[in-house]
This record gives sequence, C-alpha cells and structure tokens, in this order.
Amino acid sequence: MPILRSHLLGWRITCPLCGDQLREPDGHEAPSPFHQYRGAALRGETLLDDEAERGIQTWTSPAEIAQLLLMRRIPRPIPSQHELWRFRVLGAIVPDLDDVVATDHESLPTPASPILPLHLRPALLAGVTIVERAGPEMLRMLGGHMMGGNRTRFSDSAENMIARARRSRTSSQMQLI
Repeated sequence: MPILRSHLLGWRITCPLCGDQLREPDGHEAPSPFHQYRGAALRGETLLDDEAERGIQTWTSPAEIAQLLLMRRIPRPIPSQHELWRFRVLGAIVPDLDDVVATDHESLPTPASPILPLHLRPALLAGVTIVERAGPEMLRMLGGHMMGGNRTRFSDSAENMIARARRSRTSSQMQLI
C-alpha cells in the first residue's frame, strides 16, 4: 500500500486507490484515539479530496477550514505559558485533541504546513466536516476562542470565507432568475 507524502494529499486517512486505511511507514495501522469520529473523518476526507482533485466545494473551501482549525487558540482557564504550544482551534470542536497532544507530546503542525501524523488526522478531518455542516456561524463562534493577533487573523480569514460564500450564493441565485 502506498504511503502518500504529498503536501496536497498528506491529510488522507485512506488510500485513494483501494480505499483501505493508510498505514505507518513500518506497515502497522496507526490506531487513532479518535475512532468515534471515523464517519465524520471520512466525510472530511471526501470534502478535501473533492476540492483538491475536482475543484468542488460546498459553501466554502474545506482546505481553508482545515487551516483555520490548526491556528493556535487560548483555552479558558488560561494554562501555563509552557503549555500554550498544544492548543489549536480544532480542540474547541474535538475536545479530546488537547489531551492526546499533551499525552503524546505531539507538536501539531501550523496552518502553513498542515500535515498531521496518521493517528491525529481523523480529528482534523472530522473538524472540517463539523464546521462545514454547521456553516458560517460556527466559524464566528470559534473566533471567540482566540486572543490578540490570532483572533484578528482568524476573524479576517473567516469573514472573507463567509463573504465569498455569500457572493457565490447570490451569484447562483441570480443565474436562476
């Protein structure tokens, strides 16, 4: 079974050729602590695949949602300074993520390089599905988990995504007339 390392396909959890679960380079299947999100993760993989391979989007770009979910957040109560590295917006949707990252001492990637280890990918893919289904209001709600410059960057990106979706919907409605 191939191991995909491409930046564009590094989010996959299944092989695009046979549909089997991807395995670690040593051949064993990576157990994920996010098995309860498997259905949503598979839907998220389909959303990202449709966008990357076919240019198909729903109300917004799944890849942009994934990038926003990997931005740093500040949880409440505010943790000690040496723990801030592990909190991402995704943890506000998939609460188990924060504990898994802390236990594994896993350094999460940034929005600029969003390739996660196999066992963490289902959480991100499920997060994409959850936001996509909930719509623009969830993006606005997630902005409340940010502080300072990150909040501004997150809100600006989210509002741009929402505005593009609104323009696209208006354009589609005009074509029906």
